[in-house]
Amino acid sequence: MKLLKTAFKFVAFALLFMLLAINILPTTYHISITAPLIDHSPPSTEFMLSTKQWVKAINVLQSSNISLTSLENSENIGGFVAFEHARGKVDATLVSRKKNEVQFHLRFNEEHQARLQIALQPKLNQVSINVNGEVLTPIVGSLIALITKHYLTQILQTAANEMKSELRLQQIEPYK
Repeated sequence: MKLLKTAFKFVAFALLFMLLAINILPTTYHISITAPLIDHSPPSTEFMLSTKQWVKAINVLQSSNISLTSLENSENIGGFVAFEHARGKVDATLVSRKKNEVQFHLRFNEEHQARLQIALQPKLNQVSINVNGEVLTPIVGSLIALITKHYLTQILQTAANEMKSELRLQQIEPYK
């Protein structure tokens, strides 16, 4: 009986310690990705800042079971894109469009939010993607932030590579 009480105290202490450790982790995350840009001509700029092209690039990820559920007025400020995944939903709203930059407000499962910025840097001949997010889920929010950062980094890196490949193909096709 004494052994059972000791084991119970140990498990309770371990759980309490894990909860405290989890809550010390930050609930915010930052992702920064850069990809080389082939050229920065007006058609390339328009292509790299097109919401519809990024949606196509993300939809290439068939193995991740991401499906497009809505694409409303996506190229204009206030435009809306929604993705569905087995583990939830992501809503993206276009909040800013400039000559070399677009910004989206992302909402994941109506529980946390992020700001996504896609910016062309012609002087450096690259495109940069930055995401700043915060998970609003209590207790396990920091774990969700770590997982979100990991998966979102992979998705955005793959989408950026897909966009770069598609742009190269478009530049090669006119010569055929």
